[in-house]
Amino acid sequence: MFIQISRKITWFLVIFLTGNILAQVDNARFINQSVPDRMAPGESYNLIVTYENTGTTYWTPGNYRLRVTSGDQFPNTAWSTMDMDMTNVIDPGHTASFEVKITAPSYDGVYHFYSQLLHGSYPFGENSSPVDITVSRQVSYNEALNSSAFVEETIPSFMEAGKPYKVMISMTNTGKTAWTPGLYRLVMLDAAGNSYTGGSWNTYSAGLDESIYPGSSKVFNFEIIPLLPGNYTLQWRMASSETGLFGDVTRPHTVTVNRIIEKKNEGKRGKE
Repeated sequence: MFIQISRKITWFLVIFLTGNILAQVDNARFINQSVPDRMAPGESYNLIVTYENTGTTYWTPGNYRLRVTSGDQFPNTAWSTMDMDMTNVIDPGHTASFEVKITAPSYDGVYHFYSQLLHGSYPFGENSSPVDITVSRQVSYNEALNSSAFVEETIPSFMEAGKPYKVMISMTNTGKTAWTPGLYRLVMLDAAGNSYTGGSWNTYSAGLDESIYPGSSKVFNFEIIPLLPGNYTLQWRMASSETGLFGDVTRPHTVTVNRIIEKKNEGKRGKE
């Protein structure tokens, strides 16, 4: 009897421990990245790449790292950067953001850029979205100095004219100079891609209340009020008062603005 019970306990422990071992799974979901699509040869850039730990393992320094590649060669020579180790432990369900410093190739051309997580030497999870980056001497000094990458946005799709609505737009400074209050703004664009100057909205730009340094991101939270009913496509871009528009354009977002329906006061019925 005792031997049978001992065997059952032993098998239970084996099954329990084996199950725990098998349950330890590496997995990752690509969240977003801030990567410019134009670079000047030999210039350095600060990029941001974010992943979520969707597995059951803990990403620990020394064991887990990020690899940046051009997709056709290893070790990576296109972007002149080494694998990046974790700086702290990332629990399951949490995210890890990597500040990647790269140097553009010396020769003009179109180069692929994407990243991948590694456990030891084994890749796992989703890759980042591939980006084709144009490296050219035709990239102006302004494009090299001022550069921004679109991260995400939250804009209501349906509005009523005359009512305020909250908007969130996030941009990353991927250039070489700090965005300072008074000199840099987020501006609305018209259909031709120029700064919007029409009369359909109460505001056309959002300013800064702090300096945003290269490699850092800015989340613009502000309110807009549609003034006229209609269908609009909203897009935004960073601008410098000295050199004008620069960097990524936000994803186009269609907004339907309806007229406010006034409720009539019928008063008391049967009034004599």
